[in-house]
This record gives sequence, C-alpha cells and structure tokens, in this order.
Amino acid sequence: MRSMKIWACVCALSALAACGEDDTTDNTPQGDVCAQGQEVCEVTQDITSDTTWTKDHTYLLKANVFVKGATLTIEPGTLIQGQSNTSLAITSSARIDARGTAAAPIVFTSAIAPGSRQPGNWGGLVLLGKAPINVQGGVDNIEGYPESEDTQYGGTDASHDCGTVQYARIEFAGFRLGGNNELNGLTLGGCGSKTVIDYVQVHRGLDDGVEMFGGTASLKHIVITLPDDDGLDWDQGWTGKAQFVIVQQSRLLGNHGIEADNSASSPNALPRSNPTLWNVTLVGSDQPKGNAAQTQGGAILRVGTAGSINNSIISYFNDFALDINGPDSIAQASSGGLTVKNTTFWSTKLMYDATTFFVKSSSDGGDFSEWSRFGTEAEATNSVADPKLSKALYKAGTAPIFKPDAALTGATPPADGFFDTSATFRGAVGDVNWLEGWTAFPES
Repeated sequence: MRSMKIWACVCALSALAACGEDDTTDNTPQGDVCAQGQEVCEVTQDITSDTTWTKDHTYLLKANVFVKGATLTIEPGTLIQGQSNTSLAITSSARIDARGTAAAPIVFTSAIAPGSRQPGNWGGLVLLGKAPINVQGGVDNIEGYPESEDTQYGGTDASHDCGTVQYARIEFAGFRLGGNNELNGLTLGGCGSKTVIDYVQVHRGLDDGVEMFGGTASLKHIVITLPDDDGLDWDQGWTGKAQFVIVQQSRLLGNHGIEADNSASSPNALPRSNPTLWNVTLVGSDQPKGNAAQTQGGAILRVGTAGSINNSIISYFNDFALDINGPDSIAQASSGGLTVKNTTFWSTKLMYDATTFFVKSSSDGGDFSEWSRFGTEAEATNSVADPKLSKALYKAGTAPIFKPDAALTGATPPADGFFDTSATFRGAVGDVNWLEGWTAFPES
C-alpha cells in the first residue's frame, strides 16, 4: 500500500493541464493532472473529457464522481481510494477502460488505513448503459443516489458498451443512502453485450457484491467474498451470461449466494430476467441454523425470473440450497424456463433432511417442491454429494481455496463464443487456479 502523504496541490479532474504546470502543456492526458512526483491526486469533480489515470499516482475520491460524455482509462496497477460517501459512476454517455493484469490489478478500496477498513467505507463502482430494462418507460434511475439525469439507465441498444473492467478488486464498498437504497461493490444498470467484466473481485462489501439491473452484459471470472448481503443479484430483465462465478459468505453476515428477481412490481414484465450461468460455486458458512445473523441460502429465484444454472456447486448454507419463490418463478420452473442442471448440493443440514434443504421453510406456501423439480430423482444430472470444499470456507487470515477435492464432472458449456467449452467440471475452479496473483482477502 502506498503512503497517504497528500501534497498541497488539490487536483480537479476537469483541469486541462497538469497541476503545477503552465497552460501551454497540451499533450498531457486530462487524468494525469498531478505534478510529476506527486503521489496522491484528489478527485473532486466530474470527468467530462477523455481522461487517463496512471499507476504512478493514487486517485483519492472526495465526491461522487460521474464520468460524462468521455472515456476514463485506468492503467494496470493503479490504486483508487474512496472516502466516506464517495463513488465512481460511469454514466450512459461514457465508458470505462480499466484493464489491469494478473500481476498488476487495478484496486478500488477504502481511503482508511489498512487495519481499520470496514464494509461501506465508500460507495463502489457503478456502470450505466442504454440496454433494455423492464421498467415502465424503459428508463430508470440507479439506486444509491438522488435521482438525476446522471443516474439514468436503460434504453433500446442491447449491445451498448459501458466499457471494460478486467483484473480489478473492489474492496470495503457499499454505503447506504437509505432503506433499500444502497450502492453495491459493482453495479451494472442497463449495460449491453459489448461491455466486458472479467476477472473482478468484490471483497467485504456492505451490500451486494455484484448487482445487475437489466441489460445484456455478461460476467466472467467473478469472485465475491464476504458480502454483508447477497453475492450476485439480478433484476429488471437481465438476460446476459456468466461463467466462473464464486460467492463466499461469512458466519455472521451474508444473505443469499444468488438473489434473483424479474420485477417486484410486475413479475411477468418483459424482457424477463433470463441469464445463463455456468460454473458457479456458492459457499455458505457451514454453521448450524441460527448462527448467522440472517437467513443464509444458496440461491433464491423469485418474482418471475427465469434462467439457467449449470455445472455448479451450492454448498454449506445454513438454511437452504435452492428456493423457487412466488407463483411467477414457480411457473417458470414448471415450464422449463428456469432450470438447474449438472449441479452438486451439499451441507451438514443434508444429514437431517435432504428435501427441506432445497427450500426455505414456508417461503412459497407449500405450493411447490424444489426437491420434486430439481432433486436427484427428477433431474438426474444433479447430485447430493460432498464436494470436499472445506478449504473454501471463511477462515480469518487464510486465503480460501475454491477448487473442490472431489472430482465432479459436468456437461460441456455452449460453444457460442463466450463460454469456455473446456470447463466440463462443476464449480468455478478446475485445474487452473485463475484467482492466483490478483485477488486478496484482507480482514480490514
């Protein structure tokens, strides 16, 4: 971690020349506004022209910074720190080009010194686009901010490009503006299919790890560790894809590994949430019921969502593995619009009653049996077996290992140009540990 010595020069990112240099400098990128040798660049204003943040500076967010009508480029190895009540938002008129590497990831983290950092120290990273969402009128304002033109997302451009985020960590994010109005570690609203989200870790967020508000963007190599709420959350008609997704919950906090909705106000609104997921690992805390501060479940699929979960492991959750909740998602499951295949389930709770492990008690009024639809007798590709993933459970001061010791074979993913067809194993990690080098698991 770099030192936090802040030079006297406060660098507003709307400046056209380097801070401390004269106005004749015309070849310096807008984002490189700190004088040579200055370590910390304070970001106080919105970004309205193409800007580059470089690895030789630390960028300290001192406001909710909106990128508008411009591209923000972030070099590998760059450190971005957020103070309380700050965030970085890429509006629908802008793009982000943040391409780290395994050896030099881009890190978005708290401005508080290591050892004192906590979930919710700052807001998080928000990407907004113009792809379809299923709200009335086709446009909405992203949660976590007061409504404004800058917070709008949604439209008709299914391929809209919000930009690229690769090899990046987002830590200690997710402040709350109010009840049910908070930012996540990474929020995507209406981002389209040209958006690239690959090799991203969200660690110790106050709310969800990654939330998809509609759109068609896809996710790959996603690690969500110790969120205070859900891991992967989707609603408003998300129809993208995801492969190699990990969620690890803690003993005391953390709700669902996956929380999925179509639309709370209109469960059958179109486009219907209908993502395709392959190679997912969801890890609970493996504690007896009641030890966690809230109900802890593997995947809750509700209010009209469809979707497909394949080649996955759902393990060690206190309360349930799988809950199809509400009549509209039950209808999707019954008709084949919502499927779970080639998936292994396991928990200590299975020693007591395998059938109840598939549903949160009384959550759907007893009108639907998850076991009858997705249990091993109904879906022969699924299994109830110990994946031998105990090294993936949270243990303070220890980096988790997400490759199961058990050999769990799945199916071949689709050859559509996005999915890695060699991933015929169950879970997110096979023989290659793609987390190595760029992820981190700090306690604070």
